[in-house]
Amino acid sequence: MKYILAIIYLIFTTSGLTFMKLGGDSLHLTFKEGVNFKIGWLTFLGFCLYLISFLLWQRMLVKYDLSIMVPIVTGIVQILVLVIGHFVFKESLGLISLIGAGVVILGIILIAIGK
Repeated sequence: MKYILAIIYLIFTTSGLTFMKLGGDSLHLTFKEGVNFKIGWLTFLGFCLYLISFLLWQRMLVKYDLSIMVPIVTGIVQILVLVIGHFVFKESLGLISLIGAGVVILGIILIAIGK
């Protein structure tokens, strides 16, 4: 169950971040003539997905080993976001980024093996 919950969390958090980025700068909050709040639908979808991922994250932190879950799951999120940034948003990956990703992957493997 731990792995299923982690996979669902990964899907929701990376999807939430992706949709918020796709939504661009569509969030507007002003205080002219009262409170005026506008948000684009992609940004709103991303926010909702990210909110669900936060609730899942809170559940995982309470239920599973903090010292194992946090480094592994956040490391995987970082790698997935790097891949999404490159392929979806056409962001460049430099040598330092690739080396950093390799170090993160090595850390994930070491923590998983150590468990």
